[in-house]
Amino acid sequence: MDPTTFEVQSLFYHNAYAGCVALAQKHAPNGIVDDASLLQLVYAARAALAMNDVPGARQLLGEDAEHPVAMSVLLLADLKEMKSLDDDAGMADVLEQMTTLLDVVEPGELSSEIVRCNVGLALYESGDKEKALHTLQVTGQGGSTELECVALGVHILLSMHRVDLAEAEYLAARQVSDDSLLVQYMEAWIGLVRGGRATQQAYYVYDEMSQNTTIAHTAHQVPALVGKAVAQAAQAHPSEATATLNDAVQLDAAFPLVGANQAVLAALSAPTSSADAEALARQHAQAQPASELAQLWDTKRHELEEALAAMA
Repeated sequence: MDPTTFEVQSLFYHNAYAGCVALAQKHAPNGIVDDASLLQLVYAARAALAMNDVPGARQLLGEDAEHPVAMSVLLLADLKEMKSLDDDAGMADVLEQMTTLLDVVEPGELSSEIVRCNVGLALYESGDKEKALHTLQVTGQGGSTELECVALGVHILLSMHRVDLAEAEYLAARQVSDDSLLVQYMEAWIGLVRGGRATQQAYYVYDEMSQNTTIAHTAHQVPALVGKAVAQAAQAHPSEATATLNDAVQLDAAFPLVGANQAVLAALSAPTSSADAEALARQHAQAQPASELAQLWDTKRHELEEALAAMA
């Protein structure tokens, strides 16, 4: 992998999505011309989708992209649109098209790994966690060497409260490449979910990541700083976590998860002022209407209102 593609990939893995897009556009301004620019724009388009920028993802790859890895990203964009329209038939059709791409890519290549990961992500976002894990070949047995697939699989397993299986996959992945960014992040995720002493190791991971020369002292550092702050809060160090989030604000005050975690810390630091924490969370949700936090806020508020009505 050439240095530029590696840097674009690293920014994507660090969740520095805006930086990933900007770097890919800088080095591949004329679209897909070779394998290197293809991968750069694929990672950039995936980053755009992670920011809910469907038109941006399409523009990066072009609507007529024919390579399977590019097609898998464009179909993932289609799926997001179908989901927003509650078009179940359209979603099923897109999922079928994505699945067929697995038959036309060469196993063992990075493009094949990305296609499989995108198909797994599509299934997960469609609500089929079990089929997503089967497609990713991540079932707690540690058999996959495709680290992007393993990382997504670990995320899914943690969402299913199967920390034991997630840890088994992480340990197997560590044997494949213990210095991979994805493997290190897996360790941090599991540590935060396990809690207790494991949060200390999660802190070490995020602290080291935040000092990575690729992202240090730039807005790209903010996701790692947020992770570091979460680990500090999990260790009952709210003042240190607040200081870390303040550092993040100085670099990118608009990053969605900064405000969300500031609300959590407000509640942790001053339990008697939960109304202030709720107000901060609401303010953040209104400022980020398309964010997952805002959607979760609205869902939970609606569920609470229904529960109260049922009890009245």
